[in-house]
Amino acid sequence: MKSPHLHLPFWIRVPATSANLGPGFDAFGLALDLHNYIAVEPGAPEVPDPFAAEIVDAYHKARGLTPKPYRLVVRGLVPPARGLGSSATIRLGMLAALEKLNKRSLDVPWLIETATRLEGHPDNITAAAMGGFVVCGGQKPAKAKIASRLKFVAAIPRIETSTRTARSLLPPSVAFQDAVHNLRNASRIAAAFLQEKYEEARGAFTDRLHQPYRAALVPGLEEAIEGAEKAGAIGAFLSGAGPTVMAVCLKSETAIGQAMTKALHKAGLDSVDVKVLKADNDGVQVVRFLPSSARETRC
Repeated sequence: MKSPHLHLPFWIRVPATSANLGPGFDAFGLALDLHNYIAVEPGAPEVPDPFAAEIVDAYHKARGLTPKPYRLVVRGLVPPARGLGSSATIRLGMLAALEKLNKRSLDVPWLIETATRLEGHPDNITAAAMGGFVVCGGQKPAKAKIASRLKFVAAIPRIETSTRTARSLLPPSVAFQDAVHNLRNASRIAAAFLQEKYEEARGAFTDRLHQPYRAALVPGLEEAIEGAEKAGAIGAFLSGAGPTVMAVCLKSETAIGQAMTKALHKAGLDSVDVKVLKADNDGVQVVRFLPSSARETRC
């Protein structure tokens, strides 16, 4: 049966994202060529949706508009609660869709600011809005486009993790030497990505600020990272709050995916999906039509 939403006048295409990239906690974000498509329709939803209602309310307040009810429509391929920025795609996409319905052009800095207030942290939002690799925070985020030769192998266990739970595991303070370790590694990654000298980031994806504390949520995390790097990855890391494990490579994608899957299976995660992705350098976009792959997915 055809979806009743296929003939909406426009959709907002928003890429999945991977945050932190190891040492860049709450600073690094990367947009990926895996997308959700977001639309809104005037009218009250059949079933109350507090998540969407919060976004609509924030939009009306930010723009000084009289509140109106809207229904959220989501189509796409970004799995929820997997460390791939699903909530960011919906927050950003819904705000952008409301802007278009109110005949405004997309103001990316405004979208980032407003969506970040809802999300609570800027990394996924900024990457999804701008595309590419971003260093977020401050007055203006920095962006680097990522060459298509660089691949990202995502091992996605079929378990869910909560960002709130993952953040609750973090300590209130860290050792000085751990902060220095992350600063050095994050600087190496940023330099390598900005110059497109990706091999120079090899060995720089290790982290001491968040991954060691979150490892308990993803059995086999350390072994999956080690397996990916032995199979040829430039580096690997926990994507956002997890459970997805992400590897960066220029070759050997199949072997890397198999190595991560083997490690996760051995740790008791029996169901793992592997996706080989490239970066999305475009960020949030308005499109007229849904691709066939997104038409019968989640709503």
